[in-house]
Amino acid sequence: MKIVTLNIRHGGGRRIPGILDYLRSLDADALVLTEFRENSNAPALRTGLAEAGLVHFAGASVDSAENSVCIISRLPFAPRTYPKLETVDRHRLLTALFDDLAIHGVYFSQNRAKAGLLRFLASREHELMEDRQIIIGDFNTGLHHMDEAGATFHCTGEFMALSTSGLVDSWRSRNPDVREHSWFSSYGNGFRIDHVFATTSADASIQAITYDHVPRETGITDHSAMVVELG
Repeated sequence: MKIVTLNIRHGGGRRIPGILDYLRSLDADALVLTEFRENSNAPALRTGLAEAGLVHFAGASVDSAENSVCIISRLPFAPRTYPKLETVDRHRLLTALFDDLAIHGVYFSQNRAKAGLLRFLASREHELMEDRQIIIGDFNTGLHHMDEAGATFHCTGEFMALSTSGLVDSWRSRNPDVREHSWFSSYGNGFRIDHVFATTSADASIQAITYDHVPRETGITDHSAMVVELG
């Protein structure tokens, strides 16, 4: 199963045709799109992906002005949201429950505002009965001096708590000393802020995990895509 996450930047705007061309070229089985908006672009995005076989859709928000997360798949899934979350975080977490895998799509806020959702995930309260579970999307943070050159990230303690809770930072575990960037600031500073965390059984089934910089380098969005292939 090939899973791709991509931040499409404020709902995609006029870049939707390029985003569609890129996503369709990947031949993914499931997409986790962050900064998705249920606005006038959303029908075109869904229709274009459905034409490529990605016909099953769920979104975390119906607010046309709200950056959220959606999941689109070839295979049917049961969606799940989390009313127990604080209102400011409810549109930032969406689960797709497949037969033998749960995908938790995330889009985190800026600065310290992401702390509550990170603590919720580290508590493992979101987990279902399935052994294979992954959390994937735009975390807007990472490790000081590893996922950024300096120490500007917020909530690094809460971010690190995901690993101490028993989850695996799947890309970092395979690339302990590698510097990779999925987003660049206007000053040209690189940051790795798109991540996947997995339960040990899900991590063991990951056959490949890479960043694709094409969407960022061609300007269809400001993030690189993350591609995860599970056996």
